[in-house]
Amino acid sequence: MSTQELDAIVAQIKSNKITSAPITPRDLIKAVGCTRRTSNCRKLVDHYLEENLVEVEPSYVDAWIDSEITIRHKQMATTKIDQDPIKKIMILEAANRKPTTISKNSTLQEAVTIMMMNDFSQLPVVSGERTVDGYVSWNTIGTALANGSTSKEIRNYINTDIKILHQDTQLLTAIKIICEHEFVVVQKNDKTLCGIITASDITSQFITITEPFLLLEQIENNVRQILNKKILLKDLKQSCSRDDNRPIDSIDDLNFGEYLRTMEDEKNWSKLNLQIDKTTFIKKLHKIREIRNDIMHFDPDGISPEQRTELQQMAQFLNSLNKINTSISAHSN
Repeated sequence: MSTQELDAIVAQIKSNKITSAPITPRDLIKAVGCTRRTSNCRKLVDHYLEENLVEVEPSYVDAWIDSEITIRHKQMATTKIDQDPIKKIMILEAANRKPTTISKNSTLQEAVTIMMMNDFSQLPVVSGERTVDGYVSWNTIGTALANGSTSKEIRNYINTDIKILHQDTQLLTAIKIICEHEFVVVQKNDKTLCGIITASDITSQFITITEPFLLLEQIENNVRQILNKKILLKDLKQSCSRDDNRPIDSIDDLNFGEYLRTMEDEKNWSKLNLQIDKTTFIKKLHKIREIRNDIMHFDPDGISPEQRTELQQMAQFLNSLNKINTSISAHSN
C-alpha cells in the first residue's frame, strides 16, 4: 500500500464517509516506507496515526503481519450533554404553550372576562397570527379608567410597549428583561407566537432547578451532624481508605460515598447511637447518592418527580432525626 492510498482511506474516515476500514500491519508499515516493525518504523507509524487522529485495533505491533486489523477514528472523550451549553428560553414549558390572545377589535368586556376566567394578569393584543399590537393588563385598564376613559373598545386600553423575544434567546438575557417588564411574548422562527413567560414562570423554574441542590445540601449537612464528634479521626480515615493522597482532616473532607462507607462500618455505626434500622437507612442513603449523581450531571430534563420526593422525604427524616438526637443529648447532659 502506498502513502497516497493510506491517505485516501484516512481522509474518508475523517470526513465520516466511512467509519472504519480493514488494513494489514504490512500495508500500514509499507505506507510509511518500512518493511519491518522496527522501533524506528513504529515511531513513524505512531506519529502518522497520532497526527491524523486515527487508531488501529488490534495493535499493528502484536498482530500477525498479514492479518486483518481495523483502522478507525481515534476514540474521543465525549460528554453525555451534547446540546448547546447555553440554555435558551425554549426549554421553559411556558415558552411552548400557545398563548391566549385577543384581537384589537375586541371589547373591554371580552378582555376582562378572558383575564378573569384564566386568572391572567395580562393579555396580548394581536392582529393576525404574527402581528402583536401590544397588551392589556389590569394595570393598563385601571390606569385608563382612572383617567376618565369610558370606552368599551379594547384598543383604548392597550400598552404598545410589549417585549417580544425569539425562542432562541438566551435564558439569562430573557430573565433580566422579564424582571424589568414582568412578562415577554415568545415567537418562533416564522414569527408566530408560541408562548408567554411571566415573572411567576421564572420563579417556578428557579425553584424546580435549585430545589434538588438545596435538598442535597440539607441532607449532607444533616449527615455531617450525625457523624459530628462521634467517631475518632483515625477510624474515619480507616473507613474511607483513599487510594490518592487527598487528606482527611475533618468530616467536611468526605464525599457522599465516604459518608456511606463510614456508617456501614459496624464499629462506627454503634458509636452513632441512632435508634433506627441500619440496613434500611443505608439503603435509602445509597438511593440518595444515585440521585445526587444524576443531579450533578445536569440532566437538561432534571430529576423525576419520584426522585424529588425521595430527596424531600430524606431531608425531612434527617431533620427530625437530628432534632430527636439533639433533644436526647440535652437531657442526658
